[in-house]
Amino acid sequence: MDYKEMLFKFLENDTNIQYCLPIVKKLLQANFRGGNFVITVDNKKLVVKPDEIKTKIQTVLEFMVKKALLEGYNVLVTPCIISREQAPNFYLENEIPKAEELWRFLYLLLTGVHGFDYVLNIENVPTKIGESFREWLINKNYLVIEAKHSGLNVKELLSSLNIPKGLPLEEFIMSFIFLSYFAKFWRDMQKTIEIARDFGKPLSEIPDDALLVVFVLSRQKKRMYVFPRLKEVITKYYSDFFLSDDQIPSICRFVFSLYISDADYKEVCAGILNKFLYYLLQGHINGELLSKAIELKINYELKKKEHKIFGLHSASQFLTKLG
Repeated sequence: MDYKEMLFKFLENDTNIQYCLPIVKKLLQANFRGGNFVITVDNKKLVVKPDEIKTKIQTVLEFMVKKALLEGYNVLVTPCIISREQAPNFYLENEIPKAEELWRFLYLLLTGVHGFDYVLNIENVPTKIGESFREWLINKNYLVIEAKHSGLNVKELLSSLNIPKGLPLEEFIMSFIFLSYFAKFWRDMQKTIEIARDFGKPLSEIPDDALLVVFVLSRQKKRMYVFPRLKEVITKYYSDFFLSDDQIPSICRFVFSLYISDADYKEVCAGILNKFLYYLLQGHINGELLSKAIELKINYELKKKEHKIFGLHSASQFLTKLG
């Protein structure tokens, strides 16, 4: 698989370039000097003004990869790497990345769905599926591509899944939301005969090696997570959704009914849910975290002053998935 070729083909579309500019600028933010982005490679210096990145994006990417090939792993292309300056004892001397590996990182980053400090992508699915997923998100107004703003329309995302207002969108909560929209897209695509004919096989068959890839590009701590059991997770937790006409998967109703919006509880509750979803995205249910979330929810509902009690939604559907 030639990731460089795939990425440059993606960038042939002016709209796609506009879409991924915020990610390129995030990758380059440590190289911002005197109003310009500056990349130095082997005594050669590339100086690009912020408004020039769009027209020079391929040159910028080539420079980023060349720098890593000559100097070793760096945060320009692999944002989750620890730099030599930050942790010299952990840096592997003479460990030079391969060009294809670097282009893979850039491909996943720039073609991914981004919002806040997150970039999310599905790897090892046919290219047309990835393109169709992006088009579906745009058509549903979940993904916005505009000159002044591009990325996830978070307000619309939360509204369509009936997610409680004020829920802190930590990395695994956001990843779970993204996966749920991929499941919604997949169900819609199952009904599209033309695409199914193009692939010559049922679209219900998610590739065994499909991955969920998550990048966190915050200034303080950049991270990357790979969840390899995508097919297993979707098959196990969204199978009833594929067979129904519901607009919200039962797994979403259950998970988000555990959330407590009270100011004294929300941060603790969201932290537990975030950790719980980390395991769920790997195909596991952490019983201890689930018990904590349920116990916290019950204690809150019984102690609050309001008489109306909000229970857990779709609990029976969730429990049947554990068998």
